[in-house]
Amino acid sequence: MPETLEINPDIDLTQFTPEQTSTPVEKRTPNQAAQKPEISKSPQALSILSGLALVIICAIGFFSYNIYSKIHTVSTPPAQQVSATPVPTPDPDRPISFLLMGYGGGGHQGGKLTDTIMLAYIEPKKEQISLISIPRDLWVSFPVDGETESYWKINAAYALGSDDRSYPRKLAQYTGPGGGGELAKYAMTKVTGLPIDHYGVVDFYSFKKGIDVLGGISVNVERSFSDPFYPIEGEENNTCQKSEEEIVALTATVSGQKLEQSFPCRFETLEFTTGKTLMDGATALKYIRSRHSATDGGDFNRAARQRQLIFGVKEKVFSLGFLPKIVPFISTVSQDFHTDLAVGDMTNLLNKTATWKDYDINTVALTTDTILKLSTSQNGQSILIPKDGQDNWESIQTWLQEQLNPPLATNSAKTTSSAEATAAATPKQ
Repeated sequence: MPETLEINPDIDLTQFTPEQTSTPVEKRTPNQAAQKPEISKSPQALSILSGLALVIICAIGFFSYNIYSKIHTVSTPPAQQVSATPVPTPDPDRPISFLLMGYGGGGHQGGKLTDTIMLAYIEPKKEQISLISIPRDLWVSFPVDGETESYWKINAAYALGSDDRSYPRKLAQYTGPGGGGELAKYAMTKVTGLPIDHYGVVDFYSFKKGIDVLGGISVNVERSFSDPFYPIEGEENNTCQKSEEEIVALTATVSGQKLEQSFPCRFETLEFTTGKTLMDGATALKYIRSRHSATDGGDFNRAARQRQLIFGVKEKVFSLGFLPKIVPFISTVSQDFHTDLAVGDMTNLLNKTATWKDYDINTVALTTDTILKLSTSQNGQSILIPKDGQDNWESIQTWLQEQLNPPLATNSAKTTSSAEATAAATPKQ
């Protein structure tokens, strides 16, 4: 029987390597991708991340090419041999998919662990854009030691693919500048069954600055909530005037979140009220990252808020006041935005995006109210797995196809029914 590994992907990813684990893991053979990617640069891709970028692309495309040198784009080298077999012309109206991710960056615990994971699936023939939210605690196996797969929370895929030093035996396609994005795409395809065309990932700090450059975003807060435990950056080790003896006693009696919340000076209280709210970058970031509200907490509600923010960005992008801010917006976020969109990709997309703004928006959320259930890993982590059992991705893929292909309805009813379905699936804690 092949071996499997079950590894703890907590905050410090470097403390776990395949050599240091002995729990068995299943061996699989992932598709062999092209050779190690090289770095090039591309700015228009930035739009994709904002949801975000599906709507910004069409505007950015009209601006000067010199901006192109600012965003880090990973491209695949051309194949060394050309087949004499004719290649069918791709369907210009085939579905297009973008994996959108956001991570805390160097100033946050977890570094490149992606707190935000969303798949934008565009279907031109149906005139529909589906935003599929994936919870970060979904338990997935992917290869970090040759072809041998080990289990991690899905939010670790980008971080592990980006870390060649700690994981030197990864397959070639999961190394180098594009390794993180390629490994995240692999994990996403395994879960959804959908091919992933492109990815975009941004540091939350740049996201915050970009929102400020736009003059803020108006977000429709669907329900009021308070979060008394939002972490204050830089206060992670504040003792809150507790003595060493008090800290030792606390550490001996409580752990995890309860231990952290015993140091109230490390947190601030967030308050959001139902209705349209103009948010600057810092407020928007807090809104989409808040997790500890008694009424709107947890990762599922946070994913719902991230989708609300995307709608706010869409409205902003198509307002008349956005155009003068395109160049400073790109300059602000470009240093920490990474994507595999190349110039040719952008040229093709720019010919299509003018009509995307009129597409219906279909929101889909993988939650415990739809297709997932809570579980515990062998090493004690709280995780999410398919309701039909660990690794039963076929059940999720079947369910997802049902969400992407609902019973025939009028165009005016499609968005409403999708929104109502997502609202019903969003837990009210």
